[in-house]
Amino acid sequence: MKRYASLFFVFALALSLLVLPQETQAAEQPARPTLSVEGTGEANAAPDQATVAIGITTHAADAAKAQNDNAWTAAQIQNAIAALGIDAKDIQTQNYSFRPTYRTEENRRGEINGYTVDNTVLVCVRDIKLTGKVVDAALSHGANEISSLSFTASDARALRKVALKNAIADARDKADIIAQGLGKRIVGIQTVSENTGYPETRRYVGNMMLAAKDAATPIQPGSLTLTANVHIDFLLSD
Repeated sequence: MKRYASLFFVFALALSLLVLPQETQAAEQPARPTLSVEGTGEANAAPDQATVAIGITTHAADAAKAQNDNAWTAAQIQNAIAALGIDAKDIQTQNYSFRPTYRTEENRRGEINGYTVDNTVLVCVRDIKLTGKVVDAALSHGANEISSLSFTASDARALRKVALKNAIADARDKADIIAQGLGKRIVGIQTVSENTGYPETRRYVGNMMLAAKDAATPIQPGSLTLTANVHIDFLLSD
């Protein structure tokens, strides 16, 4: 019995001596060299919808008249815009304020001399060809200001996909050039991270759209750009 136990101990010891060097060798094996590269890609598209901010300001000595005048003008504008085919859900009040105005003469400073109502209506134009007509309809029905006009792309996902593909291709192209210069090959990928924004909004701000009411307002939406960035750690051959 003792003989068998001794043989088992010798066998286990020999086996451990065979396995230990292999495990030590694997643990001490150097990590494969890596190459970190940044890639940038862009995607361009024509905007397919616009948002128009229409300002309506009324002033009167009587508070009720200032308010009623503003409400009447806003209703006329909204009806005219709806007649163009704009859905009611795409017309909404963005801002509304009612305030007294005061005299500025030295001896009467602080006295109320009237009331001013400011009303901003936001219109989403899903058929971008109607943008100019919406602006003209607003101005011809009493709007005082087009405070902003912005163009966007409704399908942001498609733009992001193209931008990411271009960013990855850019990173791989850089990595291939660097690896060849070092006399190595790309054999794998260790890690990947990305940073993708949103399609830019082409925005015009300010009272830039007060055109003559007897002329059609020309609208040129231009194009939009989305930029994507990727960081890739490539594995290189030894």
